[in-house]
Formats: sequence, C-alpha cells, structure tokens
Amino acid sequence: MTERTFTRRTMLRRSLATAGAGALVGAAGCSSIPNPLGGNTPYANWLPVPDDISDDDHYSFTYLNLDDIESNEDELDDESFDTSNFEGTWAPVDIDWEDVSGVTTIGIGGFLGLGGLIVEAEFDRDDAISDLEDEDFEEDSEHEGYTLMLGPEESQAYAVGDGALVSAPASEGDTGTVEAIVDAKTGNGDRYGDENDDMGELIDALGGGTIIDGRTMDEPDEAEPAEGTFDAMVASGQRAKINGESTDLKHVVVYESEDDVDTDDLEEWVTENDGDDGQFENLEDISYDSNGRKGIITGTGDTDEL
Repeated sequence: MTERTFTRRTMLRRSLATAGAGALVGAAGCSSIPNPLGGNTPYANWLPVPDDISDDDHYSFTYLNLDDIESNEDELDDESFDTSNFEGTWAPVDIDWEDVSGVTTIGIGGFLGLGGLIVEAEFDRDDAISDLEDEDFEEDSEHEGYTLMLGPEESQAYAVGDGALVSAPASEGDTGTVEAIVDAKTGNGDRYGDENDDMGELIDALGGGTIIDGRTMDEPDEAEPAEGTFDAMVASGQRAKINGESTDLKHVVVYESEDDVDTDDLEEWVTENDGDDGQFENLEDISYDSNGRKGIITGTGDTDEL
C-alpha cells in the first residue's frame, strides 16, 4: 500500500496541485447529500463507482470548498496559498474563482493521476462553450442535460451544465468517464459512497469541510503504525474545516471490522510525527476515538499554519 501521510500545509498544497494538475476536468450540478455527522457532502454526489471510470478497484478524491476559502482568505498564509492557482485549473473556461463554490477531483493511479475534475460555479453556459470552441473543442453530443465537448486530440472531454463543469480524459474520443461522473451526480449511475461500504463509512465520518481528501484501499500486507499504515485498514481520509483563525482537523481510518480498530496505533502515529516538520507538528487538543469500525483523530490548529 502506498503511504499517504501529509502535513496540513502539504494537504493544502497537494489539494491545490491536484486541482491544478489538469486543465483536464470541469463541473456540473449543485445538489448535495445531507450528512448528519458534519454538514453536507456535495463531493459524494460526484463520485461514481470505480468500475465506471477505470480498471482499478479504488480511487482517491479531493474536495475544496472555495466559499470557505474565500471567507477566510485573510487568515491563510500567503506563501502557502495563491488564488491564481485556481483559475488555471478550469482553463480555458473563464470563470472567476470567487464565483466557484466547490472543486472536486478524482484521482486514479499514482500521485496526481487525475481522472476527473468537477467545478461547481456560477457562470454563463454559452460563454463556457464558446471558450472551449476557441480552443478547438467541438460539440459531441448531449448527455443528461449537459453539453459534451471533445478536444481536438480527442483525449479530453468536458460536460458543460447549468452551474457546473466536468472534465475527464477521453481516450480516442470515448466520453464514458465524463458521462459516468455526470450520471453519478444526476442519480442515473451508482455512487461510490452508496455502493462501497468502506467509502460510505469514510464519507459519513469526514462530513463537510473546507479541504477534504480520502480513498479506499486494499488491506496492507504489513502494518507500520508510525507511518500511518494499520492492520486491516480499508479506507482513510482527512478533513480541515477553517473557522477563522482556528482550523478543526480530523483524520479517519476505516478498518475491516470494529474489532480491528486500535486507537493506540493512532496515538503512535501522532506521537511519532509531531516533531519539527512532522505531519502533526501543529496539532493541538488532540483526541482519539472509535466509532463502529472507524478510528478517528481530532484536533485544532492555527489557520495560518495550513
């Protein structure tokens, strides 16, 4: 299993990089699934089952709540946060980042293996189509109320909807991936969190927030608690929720069964990584808890340390 441990600052930079890794993806829609544990989880509606978009059994996702980021922009460290990164993400479509409410990315394969980008925003649909046409994208078809646009090399597709833009790779003109993402959103396709119990447990625990990422995985061959790899772990994720000068942090590990949860291992993970430049260097008010087959670490930190 690939190690996935990040400092909170790395989490922010990685999220921005993932979003910016492609003028590769777009967005659509604006409904969300109510989540009783942490607000709404709009990202969950965009996540199709892995079988619909790849040959892999698992993938990762990242979600950025740009409304939260805009509201708390003055609290963020300028060296770690550059809003100019955002608008390059959905180029060539011209949308001001302040008009975007959320960005969801789907990661397939290794680091920054971008399988889809979803941007939820206020924009003029005709203008977005015109921006793509200026870059030699051509209208391919309509799908569930979205206009499908195919790039000149037939390697990238956009789905342009009302209030949303979705983009994904399109091998040899195959728009199946972008269609599967749209189908998940519109309820015409299976969603990852509904069909996969491990992802469902993870989404329930993470809830809503400012920056969220997560993934499912095969159980590791060997546990290394100090490195964030645990026996019988099948999903993991983290959430940052900015509240002015303070940020609430949550790390979630989903295990194969309730009996596998070991909060002592979680504590070892934190204590082995709370020194200088460690993942948990600035985490305060730390607590460890178990909930069903989930192990949960919570704490707070200064927003300008993100």
